[in-house]
Amino acid sequence: MSSLSSTSRYALVGPGAIGLYYGGLLAKSGCALHVLARSDYTAMHEHGLMIRMIDPATQVLNAKYSITPAQVASEATEIGVVDCVIITAKTTVNAQLIESLHALIQPRHTVVLTLQNGMGNAEYFATHFPNSPILGGLCFVCANRTKPAVVENYLPGRVEIGALCDEWSADAGAVVEVFKAAGIQTSQSASFVASLWRKLCWNVPFNGLSIAAGGITTDLILADSKLASRARRLMEELRAAATLAGHEIADSFIQGQFDVTEKMGAYQPSSLIDYQAGRAVEVESIWGEPLRRGQSLGANMPELEKLYQEIKAFVDAS
Repeated sequence: MSSLSSTSRYALVGPGAIGLYYGGLLAKSGCALHVLARSDYTAMHEHGLMIRMIDPATQVLNAKYSITPAQVASEATEIGVVDCVIITAKTTVNAQLIESLHALIQPRHTVVLTLQNGMGNAEYFATHFPNSPILGGLCFVCANRTKPAVVENYLPGRVEIGALCDEWSADAGAVVEVFKAAGIQTSQSASFVASLWRKLCWNVPFNGLSIAAGGITTDLILADSKLASRARRLMEELRAAATLAGHEIADSFIQGQFDVTEKMGAYQPSSLIDYQAGRAVEVESIWGEPLRRGQSLGANMPELEKLYQEIKAFVDAS
């Protein structure tokens, strides 16, 4: 059984919305969280980080938490080896993280957990750290980083954590228990890849259409019958690809993506925020890799191929 617990040393790499929210909750619960920060370094070093819980319907602030991590560092060497590395940086910078991660990861000891969008991330880190337990987490949550070291949450949601390889299931279970102790609704995924396909059923249509339809929020996608229909067709293509890969997705799950999105109100998906801010968009991990994997399995995915090309055109033109 893994020795990971709430008393272990955790490093957070990439404190964006997901990192600030979940890392903040872990630190709030007493975990020793060491944050590798760049653009947020000054704000977090001086004031810690803040979580603001917002009612999505009324925009009323329900609660706020000011949290001081165990350490805020601008270089990984200042932190050193930890028991668990939590990667929440955008997938567009994965290649740039490797050098820093070497300073944090001790082979056969440090657990690597990626809480990133899309497909291929856990496999990528496994190629660079083949002797480390590699876990992946899917975050079903609505959260936006509104300014340095500040995150707003509009729907607490839940997290699924699984192991890239079956041999690391004990480590996945240990991290799940740490997240639960921090008040995060968390479950262990029996199949990490199956969970990835399910998460894409939301990310692909809503992140994508928010950009392709001209920069709109999720409520406007639902309100437009053509866009809502297109979102459903995208989900059905992903479901078909998942089925070919051996992972069934129920009708109720597909409908549930629409039901939960309705509760989000006028939510701006993370890809739209990145696009409008002129930052890199996670084109390949969210749309490109699922398309390639689906097609390699024999899936017919015209809607996803069309959306992938649209997103690339928007990004290239920006």
